[in-house]
Order: sequence, then C-alpha cells, then structure tokens
Amino acid sequence: MRSVQGQKGSGVMQFAVCYDHSGFDLARSILFDVTAFFALMAPLAIARLIEISRQDAVRQQPA
Repeated sequence: MRSVQGQKGSGVMQFAVCYDHSGFDLARSILFDVTAFFALMAPLAIARLIEISRQDAVRQQPA
C-alpha cells in the first residue's frame, strides 16, 4: 500500500487505496444484492398471488 501526498499547489489530494477494484468482487456484490432483493420480495409476491387466487375462487362460485 502506497500513499501519495498531494504536492504543494497541485490542488488535488490523493489517498491510499486499501482494497482492490476487482471485477469479481463487484460481480459477487451485485449477485448478493440481487439475491437479497428477491429473497425479501418473494414472500410478498406469494402473498399477492394467494390473494388473487382467492378472489378468483370467490368470483367463480355459482350464485
């Protein structure tokens, strides 16, 4: 790890980077985020489908 200090008058501060910018890490992070989203949304979608099917069953009963 190497830290480069901004030179006088450069106007730009540079900081040490303590992690790599690997594409694999980014892909894994995105995959985990998408998986977590679907895991959280699945129960809501199932509940909605059950509600819709119950409404359809009530409509199809003979009067």
